[in-house]
Amino acid sequence: MRENVFFRYVLLLLIALPLGFLVLYPQLWRCIRISQSADYRLLTGLSNVYVNQSATASQQHTFQQHVITARSRIQRFWGDRRGQATLIYCPRQSDYEQYCAGGEGAGCSIGTPWGAAYLILGPDGNNTDVIAHELCHDELFARLGWWRVKQQIPQWFNEGLALMVDYRFSNPSLWEKPDSSVRPDSAETNPNPMPFPPRPMLKLTDLETTRNFFGGDYAHTMLAYQTAAEEVTRWLSIVGRASIPILSNSVAKGDSFVDTYRRLEREKRAMDK
Repeated sequence: MRENVFFRYVLLLLIALPLGFLVLYPQLWRCIRISQSADYRLLTGLSNVYVNQSATASQQHTFQQHVITARSRIQRFWGDRRGQATLIYCPRQSDYEQYCAGGEGAGCSIGTPWGAAYLILGPDGNNTDVIAHELCHDELFARLGWWRVKQQIPQWFNEGLALMVDYRFSNPSLWEKPDSSVRPDSAETNPNPMPFPPRPMLKLTDLETTRNFFGGDYAHTMLAYQTAAEEVTRWLSIVGRASIPILSNSVAKGDSFVDTYRRLEREKRAMDK
């Protein structure tokens, strides 16, 4: 009798948890149902890419080209591309706010414990750098899973890594030069990335969680981005691009992120002596 009561409680809990999750995050529910929305259409020629019906033909064509270029960039950076996130383009701010909580920034990403991922691009998100940035988050999510990313990957690394493929704030020569198929005169190469505000950096230990990273005002968030970008730039300049998949594979197998991150740098320094 007690076992039956316990089973019923567990069953109710399993049903209530996902329902409660969707009630608390209506944006996620809209993302899940994007294929049924009359306001969006699947973009021809690309998988898992939805565009709002309000997008002009020019906006749709431009977005398609940006997605293709961004996906190629991610494949070069990681060595291959495993992310399968659904992309949702909202050219109007009012629509963007329906899918991205708060409607801030040019784009945002949503990952779920059950493996689904959604990348929402706003009015300013029709841009190769913005799309590549969000795709990089998805790539880490696809390789490690929601739980490992949340529990083991510090937010400064997640964001700093995404900034390495976001040429608004980093120089592609950091990792593109040795093994890229992109010509030096390519339009996607930005020799003068946008500078961060000249302020003292934060401590990495203060940027471990999403709340720590984004919990302050705009100046704090920009400073957090600067701190993350400079640390990952420093590390990547030592270990090289090939260490990115090595790191993710090690963490996926159960190794500590911190230990692997430090070990790869230590081994590379020893090889260069």
